[in-house]
Amino acid sequence: MKKAFLPLFSLFLILNFNFSFQGIAQQDPQFSQNMFIKLPINPGYAGTSGAICATVVYRTQWVGFPGAPKTLFFCIDAPVPMLHGGAGLTIVNDKLGNFSFMHVRGAYSFHKTIGATGLLGIGLEAGILQSSVQNFWLAPDGTNGHTGNIDNAIPATGLSKMTFDVGLGAYYRTDQMFVGLSASHVPGGAEQLKANFFDYKAARHYYVMAGYDFILSSAFTLRPSVHVKSDASVTTFDANINLLWNNMLWAGVSYRLQDAIVPMIGFAYRVNQRSTIKIGYAYDLGTSNLKAYHSNTHEILLNYCIKFIPKPKTQSHINPRFLKG
Repeated sequence: MKKAFLPLFSLFLILNFNFSFQGIAQQDPQFSQNMFIKLPINPGYAGTSGAICATVVYRTQWVGFPGAPKTLFFCIDAPVPMLHGGAGLTIVNDKLGNFSFMHVRGAYSFHKTIGATGLLGIGLEAGILQSSVQNFWLAPDGTNGHTGNIDNAIPATGLSKMTFDVGLGAYYRTDQMFVGLSASHVPGGAEQLKANFFDYKAARHYYVMAGYDFILSSAFTLRPSVHVKSDASVTTFDANINLLWNNMLWAGVSYRLQDAIVPMIGFAYRVNQRSTIKIGYAYDLGTSNLKAYHSNTHEILLNYCIKFIPKPKTQSHINPRFLKG
């Protein structure tokens, strides 16, 4: 039987993907500007910013590595007072070599005011998870594995399967701090995409995020934050610190344990009293053993927010002087 390999195959082993085709390890995409990207991993965040916000992020990871991950995502969320909370939508397209993953999830967060400035959001998200694999795999002789003696481990045609997806989260923020706990793919192995030669199971992921603003002066704010992601088998940990000037410019650096050092910069432009555009850029400098095989990682973020101003409640009164007898 002809053995078919791809330079990418070593990447799957490194990422703990076990395809026969079966995968149950960390599958959610990685984002370096995670302090600005909260809805995709925590539905409790929806609407807690008090603004209608739309965010687009493009990430190209490990440039120059064959089949390296490329991720594009869009999300939008807003407070919805009539629902006593907020709502949001997340769309993620993640491509890794011959494999593609699409997540589409709607989120609802119930809001509870705590203290003078505290707000707690408890959220639920639900949607679909689609996974597909192409049929073109390079063999050592340059064929795609379907010439001559066919390798039965390689699908003769492309495959695409879809299943449901559910996540939970709690997010709490004040004027100066935030903390969040969440879990994605809550059903775990029940979220299974299965076909001939293909058996993909979504692993449950757990997230912890936290950050605090230290007001240094009227112009400068120091914002450290942490971000932890785990599937109970593999855990990644990001520690970040950003310096903000007048909430318009920021620059900082993150360290991802045993993976990368990430400098980042950003700019916020106030369109008017209600609207703001933010542009952020992060550059992952690899520190793992893979560094010798790629040219680092680029991530670009674009965010647009419109501050939500609820309509004031109107009250009417009846003057008894004008009542008819």
